[in-house]
Amino acid sequence: MKNKLIFLIGWVVSLSAQELPSGTPEYFQIDSIPEFFQIELSAPSPLPRGLIHSIAPISYFNKDIYFLEIQLDDLNSFHFSFLQSPFPDGMTLYLIDMNTQGWVGPYTREIVETRSIQLTGQMKSRRILVEFSVPIDAQVPFPLQEIFLPERPDNFEETLNPGGPPHREENPTILLCGYWPPSNECIRPFSKNPLINAEGWQGQNWENLGYDIISFFPNFTPPDCENCGQGQGDFEVDYQDTSTDWWNILDTLSPVAIITFSRGYIDYSWEMEWKYYNRLYWVPDYTEPLYPTPIPPDSTVEEGAIRYSSLPMDSIVSAIESADLGLNPYIDYSDGAGGYLSEFLGYHGVWTKAIMDSLNVPCYTAGHVHVGGLIDWETAQEAAKVTLREVIKLVEEFQELPGDINEDNVVSILDLLLVIFHVLGISELNEGQWVLADVNFDLTVDIYDLIRISNIILDY
Repeated sequence: MKNKLIFLIGWVVSLSAQELPSGTPEYFQIDSIPEFFQIELSAPSPLPRGLIHSIAPISYFNKDIYFLEIQLDDLNSFHFSFLQSPFPDGMTLYLIDMNTQGWVGPYTREIVETRSIQLTGQMKSRRILVEFSVPIDAQVPFPLQEIFLPERPDNFEETLNPGGPPHREENPTILLCGYWPPSNECIRPFSKNPLINAEGWQGQNWENLGYDIISFFPNFTPPDCENCGQGQGDFEVDYQDTSTDWWNILDTLSPVAIITFSRGYIDYSWEMEWKYYNRLYWVPDYTEPLYPTPIPPDSTVEEGAIRYSSLPMDSIVSAIESADLGLNPYIDYSDGAGGYLSEFLGYHGVWTKAIMDSLNVPCYTAGHVHVGGLIDWETAQEAAKVTLREVIKLVEEFQELPGDINEDNVVSILDLLLVIFHVLGISELNEGQWVLADVNFDLTVDIYDLIRISNIILDY
């Protein structure tokens, strides 16, 4: 398993570093539970008053346990707000996703009151089971007050673009993301946030190549940590934080390329990950809920479905070798990228490319790099730059007018015929023609490319 050493160390650290204590709902322990009391809700809306009096509790190990099944009419991300009144001692609250069997919690009086928590974690499901337990015969109100949809803060754009209001970039954008050092440090010069990049953003029209490079990553204390934990900031090493940050950032950017980075083995490797799974089972992280919500993360494909990197991996490996940086670059063709946050982040990158492809929005390549833990930061930055140059070369090739296979500066029936002959096996495309013929960027030239080229000709 990827990051075995790091995971074992991190697991020990997590015993004391978790934001919420670990725990399992009693729902999974009780053998026989009567039919749940159910209500139907829309989000946003308040929960009915006096709800606790409608639910018959189950007595279990000196506790009264209340189960409430909430059925939502739409599949949206949502939070619950807590009742603004004192919580009883001995209270425990879980929110269980009945589709994935994952949960948020536990929430207790100590957690809610001492840490001033007003909202539960974000969930996305149509069927939630609320498990609320109190000391037996305790008279308490139901602890949840309202369900509502998350809203983007008014200052969100300012946090993405410190120093001024957001503006449309003049150049196409390439998105970089990182995790544990040195993967965050190798992309730090491309952060636009002066609080974490005091040297200033170096990504604008990078190397005069016509592309803006923007990076996001967490910080750690100390920065050169070994047992790094979750970190602080963007893309904390946490499933829920990563996913929330990812989609929020992608709402503001339309990258033509995506490269995600994380720390790999404790060596000098520059490991190009080839495949990423829409997994049901993941390695637990640091903070409850310990697993992705929902599981599997991607509802558009079946459980266990594979998405692949489209980075120019061979070219990157060759370029890293030629740069004489003392690194060991290679492509990992094995079964997935580790089943932990590295694969989770990498999956989001290739998943986003697939979404943009389906919308005919240009995103030409995406994939993940595992960065060896022994690589010094300066060398890691140089390797990231080498990787970027190869990615930009690929993007430039795709921007030569996809579909113009005979390179006469127009997509016409002549180009269509070349693809037809290729698909039928009558003639073969050379390497340059093949790149231009793969207009849906799925690394094959087939009937689907024929359809798209036909649509281009017809100005569909």
